[in-house]
Amino acid sequence: MPTEKIELKQKQGRLFHQKLSIELNPKHKLYKLRELINWSELESGVSQIVNVKRYGRAKKDLRVMLGLSMLQAMYNFSDCLTSETLEENIYWQYFCGYEYSGDASIVSESSIRRFRNDLGEAGYELILKELASVGLRVGAYKKKDMASVIIDTTVQIKNIKHPHDAHLLGKAREEIVNLSHKLGFKLNETYKKKYKHGLIKLWRYKADSKSKQRQKTMRHLKVLVGRLIRVFERNIVKSGIELSTSDQALLAKIKRVHAQSFLNKKAKSQYKAAGNKILYSFHAEEVECIGKGKLHKPYEFGNKVGLGVSGRGNFILGVKSLHGNPYDGHTLDQTVEKIESTTGQEVGNMFVDLGYCGNNYQKKGKIYTPRTKKTLTPKLKAMQKRRSAIEPVIGHLKQYGRMGRNYLKGIIGDILNPIISAIGFNLRSISNKIMASP
Repeated sequence: MPTEKIELKQKQGRLFHQKLSIELNPKHKLYKLRELINWSELESGVSQIVNVKRYGRAKKDLRVMLGLSMLQAMYNFSDCLTSETLEENIYWQYFCGYEYSGDASIVSESSIRRFRNDLGEAGYELILKELASVGLRVGAYKKKDMASVIIDTTVQIKNIKHPHDAHLLGKAREEIVNLSHKLGFKLNETYKKKYKHGLIKLWRYKADSKSKQRQKTMRHLKVLVGRLIRVFERNIVKSGIELSTSDQALLAKIKRVHAQSFLNKKAKSQYKAAGNKILYSFHAEEVECIGKGKLHKPYEFGNKVGLGVSGRGNFILGVKSLHGNPYDGHTLDQTVEKIESTTGQEVGNMFVDLGYCGNNYQKKGKIYTPRTKKTLTPKLKAMQKRRSAIEPVIGHLKQYGRMGRNYLKGIIGDILNPIISAIGFNLRSISNKIMASP
């Protein structure tokens, strides 16, 4: 039987080959990290969630895919670069469980993508929980740090174009034309050139501050798309074709974009009051418009993420993706629940910003904002000043992690992306700690 089809735990020692553990430098961070993680417990937990039957041509072991997922989060690599690095880097192979050089089978990027989707939120939560116990053992944070936890929210920006009505309406025009061609309807006019010239006029009038001409051009563009929608519906009735479920959903989305486009302030407020949700992206309906009060960026388009770090050491203890654009104070209960499930300990004092005034936390525990003027001990005053230490953690997650721009698809992508970023951050924190210790 070929060696790549034998599971790692079934492989026996080889007489004329030297193990990687002897060839490699034991002071390397990945060498040390492999020894710290309890792989057997992690595998047993993940095996109940995902069953690795066959990824690619040769069967991939669960241990290999778990190690690869952690390394991808740690170095923030794409699926393609992760696959290539596993073949080239012998330390990556050792971390993923290979005992001899040359044993590493090719793991395709599609295998990595499928494993990430199968692992899901529950699987990544198990990895984050294991890293929390490793961080406690190596001293990345201490048990007494759970007595003081810093919590904050940030916005995870989705990978979408800026949601201008002209861009969304142009996408709706393309989709209705493509749908007509797909069903075999003949269109006398697609308005492709007219729409392009209208867009050029739109930006030119904006630069020249010609608001009346701009409004007239916007109304004309909306009329063109509405005309295409009516022609399509007449063709449907005339031909007697029944649209599939996906085509019906696409047509409904096109009508939504047409209805919400180029409305004035009063008309838009009436549109929202009627119970209609504004669509900010054609391919990502889950995107929300979130205002965080930043001067340089008044509005961000994505979803909120609640984050909790240890009082000392800035170790990420819990992360929660939130939808529906909730008020910051109403997210505290869910974030604390995630922290306690990850660490297995009860949270003590919570240090938050002014956005958490009027929170929904019902259990015992003291919540301190910058305006809390109770009788404070010197330690509590120091922690109150240290609340802003979570801001550079958020900056690292966005600059060196995946939260700067979320490329994963759908609501599940919004949930997984911050957890993967937190896993990568904690792995880097643990590796820095073990390399600094003698």
